[in-house]
Amino acid sequence: MHPQQRALSTKNLAVIALFAAFYTLTTAVTGIVLPVLRGYPAHFFRGLSMSACAAFSRARWSVSIMSVISGLVFLAVVPAPAPYLLFSTVGAGVVYDLCMGRAYQQSVRRFGRITVGTLLSGLVEGVIAMAVLTYVGLFNVRPELLAVIWVGAIAANMVLSTVGAQLTVLLLRRYGK
Repeated sequence: MHPQQRALSTKNLAVIALFAAFYTLTTAVTGIVLPVLRGYPAHFFRGLSMSACAAFSRARWSVSIMSVISGLVFLAVVPAPAPYLLFSTVGAGVVYDLCMGRAYQQSVRRFGRITVGTLLSGLVEGVIAMAVLTYVGLFNVRPELLAVIWVGAIAANMVLSTVGAQLTVLLLRRYGK
């Protein structure tokens, strides 16, 4: 590969920044406006943002970069125990990019790859988030109930992020080249 092809173009950086801002803002707004939902809309917006970022930039590691930007904003803005947001968001982004494989530019527009990448990134994000929150002592419950909380939270993450990614699939079907 030619060295210049490895660098991100200005267009790619703009797309990555746009989707990082979209994800961060929609997560913040829904968290403020609908606090009773306890962050679950963020999973939907993460699936939508990550899949759209990859599909429209077609740049390898674009979702990882987007997740680092979003994670750092979350780390700076969200009160404790917010460090889990950085780790879980970056983990999800890296896994999504890895799921796209070697033929990244083609894979990011394949509906099956989008779905699998979103499911696995949601799984990783959920496991990291729950591990950190359990470690800091957020859950003071019996192990049986903790297992139910883990399974429910991870399943909700996977389902909601996949629903968000399906919006990207619909956009690609409608407007994809």
